[in-house]
Amino acid sequence: MCLKQAWLVLLVAAVLTLPAVAGEPGPDTNVLIIFNVGSVEDGKEVVLKTYEMVVNANGQPVEMSTGARVPIPTTSFKVSNDGTTVAAPVTSYTYQQIGFSATINAKFNENGSIRLRGRVDDSSLTGTPAANGRPFIQSMQQNISVTLINGKPLRINRVDENDTRSFFIQIRAEILDEAGERVAAN
Repeated sequence: MCLKQAWLVLLVAAVLTLPAVAGEPGPDTNVLIIFNVGSVEDGKEVVLKTYEMVVNANGQPVEMSTGARVPIPTTSFKVSNDGTTVAAPVTSYTYQQIGFSATINAKFNENGSIRLRGRVDDSSLTGTPAANGRPFIQSMQQNISVTLINGKPLRINRVDENDTRSFFIQIRAEILDEAGERVAAN
């Protein structure tokens, strides 16, 4: 190989490896995704729950799920063949998953911003039973396609329950270094 070709090969290798040496984020970089689920009551924000998950910036989806299966009673009555007498009520239960789940994938844009795609679901019991005695379940579901700047939060969902109370989901992404520590935002 002549000196010119060797020099060209070294130059190309240096250009391709420079971002990795300089700590530039790439497809092997981990990103901490932080979800804050909260409420606004009389104008004051209150974070009720915080969830964190680590995703790799290679664009592959990562799933997270937490919560509980809640029994929901269903009561029916058996009626006699002549239709005049009603037998004792029969109660059965169906179960519904209540909690938080997210399926997210992340990639870096050329400008260093973080592109997130996926779905976020949050549900909870309100404490107020419905008219039929069953639990009243509040839920927020959001398909997301957002671009975030390292460390800057973005509200992705808000549900107004009445004039003085609303619920929200806010998301923030933070780049992690090789040791798993947060990289300072610019």
